[in-house]
Amino acid sequence: MSFSSLTSIFSREPATGPRMQTISASSAVQFHGDPDTVFVDVRGHGEIAFSGTIAGAIVAPLPEFAQHAKADGSGSLPAIADNKRIILVCASGARSGSAGQFLVRMGYTDVANLAGGIGAWARAGGPMGK
Repeated sequence: MSFSSLTSIFSREPATGPRMQTISASSAVQFHGDPDTVFVDVRGHGEIAFSGTIAGAIVAPLPEFAQHAKADGSGSLPAIADNKRIILVCASGARSGSAGQFLVRMGYTDVANLAGGIGAWARAGGPMGK
């Protein structure tokens, strides 16, 4: 499946109900370590190996994102019923935005896209890991 196909799958926003938020890196850093917050990096493994990721983040590359996001929690992301805050990150915000829209359509209600991507996180002093 091509990236453009994935983008079209993930890009439909719900007409009503919860919407994905955008969060600044400085605000997102304040949630790091909060047990009710999950950080998810949707970049590829090669990108993460090169630049690192948010310490403790779940790695769920966009091409395989649907395998990680299961409503019942059987993927690597928490179940919808867990009511966790999910903050998504990529290089710029485009891929994480697509993943966030996908989660909102699934029924997740507290989803945010990290503005400026991993570079903004690092500049804000957010903890990094590999």
